Amino acid sequence: MYSIGFFEKPSAWLPIFVTTILVLWVWSFQGRMIHLGALDLYDEFYTLDRMTGFARADDWFNVYTFNELNFRKPPLHYWFGAALLEQDLELTFAVRAPSMIFALGCLIATGLLAAAVLPGQPWAIPVAVLFLSTSRPFWINASQAMLDTGAQFFVTMSLAATIFALKRPRWWYVAGLCIGLGALQKAPIAFSFIALFLLATGLTARWHTHRFGTFLRNRHFQISLLLALAIWASWYVVQVAQHGLVVLQVGFGEQMFDRFAPATEPARTKSLSYVVAHYLSNEEILRIPAGIALMVLPFWLKRYDLLALPLMVLGYLVAVGFSGGGVSPRYALYILSTLVVGLAALLVTLPVKPRTLTALIVLLALAIGGPVRSAMDLRLFPRDLRLHQIELLERIAEEQDSSEQLVFCNIRSRERIPPGAVSYYGSANRPFFMREGVDGVAQMVESGELVGPMRGLCQTEFMNTVEPYMAGLEIIDVGPHYTYWTAESVRPASSTSPGGD
Repeated sequence: MYSIGFFEKPSAWLPIFVTTILVLWVWSFQGRMIHLGALDLYDEFYTLDRMTGFARADDWFNVYTFNELNFRKPPLHYWFGAALLEQDLELTFAVRAPSMIFALGCLIATGLLAAAVLPGQPWAIPVAVLFLSTSRPFWINASQAMLDTGAQFFVTMSLAATIFALKRPRWWYVAGLCIGLGALQKAPIAFSFIALFLLATGLTARWHTHRFGTFLRNRHFQISLLLALAIWASWYVVQVAQHGLVVLQVGFGEQMFDRFAPATEPARTKSLSYVVAHYLSNEEILRIPAGIALMVLPFWLKRYDLLALPLMVLGYLVAVGFSGGGVSPRYALYILSTLVVGLAALLVTLPVKPRTLTALIVLLALAIGGPVRSAMDLRLFPRDLRLHQIELLERIAEEQDSSEQLVFCNIRSRERIPPGAVSYYGSANRPFFMREGVDGVAQMVESGELVGPMRGLCQTEFMNTVEPYMAGLEIIDVGPHYTYWTAESVRPASSTSPGGD
């Protein structure tokens, strides 16, 4: 018997009512802020560029980045924002709105996951939603033009449907639909997590009844798996038909396999401290007790079918630790709903008096900093530096000539300019040249990409890496951060090499 707390066999209507009020309050409070300020985060401008690319190219069957075809991301999130932009909504609101709408889905899906994990304790539903609403990273990503709350929604909804489906197989269709759509929103993240969960479920079957055969031979599971794969494959079939196998090389090879394939060089191996910092995500007060609760929960409730949940989280962290590519701290958001559900499930089954437990839950939520955040706390207002960048980019777009090559330095420093901002504000819908590193301009000259005439913008402190390669260089404007320049052509390679005249 796992309902050992004071909420034993409660009526469901009151906790569901409380959850509804809580969701409407926190979501409307945060949602009304997304039109404030303007875009600022580096990756927000990628989203802006891709959402507006459909209309610029008059093509809704390809994703465009920097005014060129791009196969790095699927289209669902970008279609969502582009459709809102087509309604003539204010730019910042329209570009950020999909993330906030997916955040609403996350709150609901987290409640559903709590119901799936602990069906006899409906008070776990509002408690789990409350703890999710305390997370600052969650609301930052929900309030910015990022893809990660969408990915979190599809992971959480797929997981909740999968747990339900183990007892009521028709839920497999919900899981299949969410897994397929999730693969079109950012990447097959939900597919990966559900695969981990089902693998862990099968491997721990000696302690519960959900053996591999329970779901692998179920026709609803088989049909839903085909449904998920068909939805997932649909975009790539269309893309490969247009552009060939390079689509798979970029979309799967570079974006998925290369990112999470085990590191082959010791220098690229993630340390344990890196993995711990990734997991904690600067919210230790939430994630330390939540992680402990999730590990303890199967033993506390004597529900060994729940062992798959902590094993799934551990599997993800192991993958992060061994990955050879870049793993963003934002990815830790994908396990957040599972963590808060584990914490909620443990708390509501404690043999503690109602008032004491309620006070404990409220105090913990307040200590974490939730359940709502201010606009300043969510970094909704752009920095002066970002506004200055956009001002310069708009000037370049207005003054450039179609015969000029557009050159931008993208050196990793505080002053680097987001490429998405360059594309949207500074390119006048034309391709442009930008490469990472202090040797970026030199590499483009040596490869023959740059010929001239050119118009460019670089960080002032790095202009000494540009000047030797430019003939007829003219400085149009110079400031403490950026130098705006034109050049007639590139210098011959011999004149820029050591010992040249």
